[in-house]
Amino acid sequence: MKRSWKVVLLVLAALTFAVLVHMHFIREYFDGRFMLGPNDGMAQMLPFKQHLYEQYTQGNFFYSFSFGLGGGIYSQLAYYFSTSIVYLLTLLGIRLLDIANVIGSPDVITWAKAILPVSIIRLSAALLLAVGVFRYLRIPLLPAFIGACFYAGSAIYFRHVVYWEFFANAFLWLPLLVLGVEKIIRERKPYWFIAAVAISVFDNFYFSYISFIFIGIYVIARWFIKLSEDELPIKSQLLYFIPAILLGFGIGSISFIPSVYAFLNNYRPAFEDPIPFYGNDDNILFTSRTLLLPVLFVFLMCVAGLYKNKLFRLFALLSILFIFFQGSPRIASIFNGFSAPQYRFEYLTMFVVAGTIAVGITQLHKVKKWHLLAAIGITAILYSLYLHHDLTLDWADEWAKYVLAGVALVLLAFLFYILKRKAWMLGICLLVVFATYIPLINAHQEKQLSGAGNVDNSTLQLLTSDKYASKEQQELIHEVLGSDDNFTRLEWKTDDSNNTNMVQGFPGISIYSSILNKELLFFYYHDLNIDMKRESVSRYSGFGNRANLYSMMNGKYIMFDKQEAIAAPYGFKPYMESSDYIVYQNENLLPFARVTANVFQENDLESHTPLEREHAMLDGIILSDGGSTKDAEALPNLMDQVSVEAAEGTYQDGQLQVEQTEGGLDLQLDDDLPKTGDYYVSFYLKNNDVSAPLYDLTVNEFETDRKSQQSIYRTKIDELTIRVQAADTIRIRLPEGSYTIEDFSLQHEDYQKLDSAVAQAEDIPFTMGRSQVTVDYNNQQEDSYLKIPVPYEKGWQVSVNGENQELLQADYAFLGVQLQSGENHIVFTYRPPYWNLLLVLCIGSLIVSLAWGIFLRKRHMAGEKGEKEA
Repeated sequence: MKRSWKVVLLVLAALTFAVLVHMHFIREYFDGRFMLGPNDGMAQMLPFKQHLYEQYTQGNFFYSFSFGLGGGIYSQLAYYFSTSIVYLLTLLGIRLLDIANVIGSPDVITWAKAILPVSIIRLSAALLLAVGVFRYLRIPLLPAFIGACFYAGSAIYFRHVVYWEFFANAFLWLPLLVLGVEKIIRERKPYWFIAAVAISVFDNFYFSYISFIFIGIYVIARWFIKLSEDELPIKSQLLYFIPAILLGFGIGSISFIPSVYAFLNNYRPAFEDPIPFYGNDDNILFTSRTLLLPVLFVFLMCVAGLYKNKLFRLFALLSILFIFFQGSPRIASIFNGFSAPQYRFEYLTMFVVAGTIAVGITQLHKVKKWHLLAAIGITAILYSLYLHHDLTLDWADEWAKYVLAGVALVLLAFLFYILKRKAWMLGICLLVVFATYIPLINAHQEKQLSGAGNVDNSTLQLLTSDKYASKEQQELIHEVLGSDDNFTRLEWKTDDSNNTNMVQGFPGISIYSSILNKELLFFYYHDLNIDMKRESVSRYSGFGNRANLYSMMNGKYIMFDKQEAIAAPYGFKPYMESSDYIVYQNENLLPFARVTANVFQENDLESHTPLEREHAMLDGIILSDGGSTKDAEALPNLMDQVSVEAAEGTYQDGQLQVEQTEGGLDLQLDDDLPKTGDYYVSFYLKNNDVSAPLYDLTVNEFETDRKSQQSIYRTKIDELTIRVQAADTIRIRLPEGSYTIEDFSLQHEDYQKLDSAVAQAEDIPFTMGRSQVTVDYNNQQEDSYLKIPVPYEKGWQVSVNGENQELLQADYAFLGVQLQSGENHIVFTYRPPYWNLLLVLCIGSLIVSLAWGIFLRKRHMAGEKGEKEA
């Protein structure tokens, strides 16, 4: 058969297998359900894809002013999709369909529909790449294909696609790295490895880290297990590996460095819980969500005679090592950057498992009969032991019966092969393996993903409902923002989703992403102590109903569901409504760009309260360096005019015991305290029960929640500041339990500062877009500084009248610049950190790599010519 036809048949076989192992989700698709997790899948994957599509097609490649309060999407979303090769290719395809009017204007539903076909294509590609590597290792085509099927069609692949789709891209690049290693060891050709390293680090810095740990282990294993006599000596290998790694990193640095910087510039409380070395009870033969080992692999691992083969020994020993890793939370922590244990590295295990299967099939005919019979017995014992020791399963369980039926069929088929030892019977055995594995992996998806993982709730109906993005919501938002000429923000979340603004396409005041600007997080956690109505890391939301912050941060609108209690901040009035929703407008909005001659220093404000810092931001600009031109105002603490009483419990020496279903503290205000405006109440709160679950906290009309102390998602910020409307009594309510609650502070806000700032404010023209903000201001009043509510992060630069100026970090987390006298044409421009240097490094590394490749090729050709002449 011609080589071209073999390639065509191989590709068709890969696509066929990919379709077969996706049959569960294909059926789900036609029933109106998507291959999409209900949590991060809907809350992050779809919003980020849609948002990047909108930004990239508009020419915004680096920065989005709608990524929360603003953020560098090229770097902060590199963990997800901004540099993902699969996503970029998908984006290109959808863009072409959009231009050709084949589809309507792309939205989150478009991206949800695309998951399944993209997954089928990606699985096929991963399978073919694995086949290519196994063929290079001199494994015959059919066994190579069979082994690769178990790599690409593994349980972890489908889990990755469903919950965190970009995780699955790592399946593509791992085989390339292995091929690159073998090319150096066997042929002294480094360019394959350079390309694999460059692609890996460009595509995703996180999974390149995981894959490089594997490659390091693989290379060391290859030093101990030589597969041929003419392999390059270890010292000579290093002379290829080291420069190849450096060049690969140099090429991929254009993505890698900005994304790693974003990761380092993120903030997440350190994981301090003890991590045991061993203790994962995952049942890898029956129920594992991530590492479900095929019975063929278990059988082959039990065949003692196969270990004589060096290649089998390599893959088998690596399989044992990585299966051992699966049981170790400490190892899982190492693979997760020495943080909380996360099991995301199973694709590495499945690659060596696939290699073990591919090699083992080719060697079965060389093994003694009693070795094979013993392996059948050992396999049966292993499955019996795993079932016996799993407290969640027993022999009568339907899933156990299903798995055991498949195991029995496979072992019975191999028993017949052992007794007859005919080549065609091995083919029958492999058909039985596929006939049992394909239904099993589909059933596993139904059980672990659609069932236990609630993926069957990810429906078209949900995506168009009021819990995600209803037509009524979007029409009202479009009408509100369509009547506004300037860039303004609207606060609105559906079903507590912080990324609603990206789903529905409006500038919002919330974000949920694993990597965020730590300056903004510190602004929320420490500097202004803003309660986000939900404690959780990796997100921020709203301004805690604090009117000053809405006015300074461009928060012009808030949308409410009429069915829920409405507690609008000071100065917000009803503006526009639909049958189910109403939008309030901020009548005290301050200009986007503000100027001032008043300077406050961060150090001088350390002892001041969040409200006093808000006033300083209204009065002037807060800077980290230099001198102050004005003293910050100190407001009285009114707690000496407040009596504290327990409700439905007891309170003494900072210890609150709530004895009923709900109780807490009543702060009774003296009669002569103001009954208008707002109060800012601050206190320390901690649940004394370390095992208590998430709990609700209510302070008058303000509702929020606090994480369990065992949650890896708690912020560990226990000092709270809550704004409530003025009232005779401030009621703090908590569920039954024991709490430490102390260090109370109470201050009154009459909004004179805000009203004065609004009255004195001057509208300053500005434009924004394509990672740039331009402000024109005639400084006739000899003001000193200009500030804008765009988050400060590395990558921003500023020029005034065409000359570069020092970029200032204003008001803790935003951009500022010193003004000149007279006309000021100010341009803030964002590029990813170290962008110009990285462009040079990337291009230079590419040129050096090409030159090295040409040099090696010429040297090789000269060597061959010399041999012929000799």
